[in-house]
Amino acid sequence: MRSTNPDSNSRRSPNTSPETAEKILSAAVAEFARHGFTKTTVRGIAAAAEVSPGLVIHHFGSKDALRSACDEHVFERIAESKAANAGYATMAVQMMFDDPEMSTAVDYLVKSLLDPSEHGQRYFDHYVDLVESYITEGFAGYTFRQSEDSRGQAATIAVMALAPSLLEHRLHSVLGTDDTTAMMTRLAPHLLDLYLHGALESVPDNSQPGDEEP
Repeated sequence: MRSTNPDSNSRRSPNTSPETAEKILSAAVAEFARHGFTKTTVRGIAAAAEVSPGLVIHHFGSKDALRSACDEHVFERIAESKAANAGYATMAVQMMFDDPEMSTAVDYLVKSLLDPSEHGQRYFDHYVDLVESYITEGFAGYTFRQSEDSRGQAATIAVMALAPSLLEHRLHSVLGTDDTTAMMTRLAPHLLDLYLHGALESVPDNSQPGDEEP
């Protein structure tokens, strides 16, 4: 017979608590970010979380379902961090990457984007959806110029935003930086300037937007 004591939940095994699921989720994000999605195992995640492999399956059902939960978790953390730091403009990037959890989340993001599976495509689709919602609804007090092709606009902005993480090693060589925080802090003012003012100072008098190349 199930106990009707209101304190019974407080005496349940800590291994069945939401805190355990959260610990597994955090460990899984870190393991996927470090080793990739193919090489990471349920056993490795369990060891990192200091729980049994069976408990990982108990909470998430399968490695694939756990990865889906990690996708949602990372998206939420990145969106929350962007919103929380948006008011600091170019300093927001440094503040985000000074947080070890956020650095791990970005590593996870890069692994997902480089993954050729449907999971990787879904992740990019989700990112473009997020940017498109910013364009139509605004973000943390910022408003965007509206385009007739908001999907194309969102995809373009998404590519610009994600390119530094995907090209990190190349950028370190070009900029002389040695970590993600330094690299993104160097790029942030220029990205913000592009978003606010565009890249061109002037165009030829006979040039019109949309002109086709001869």
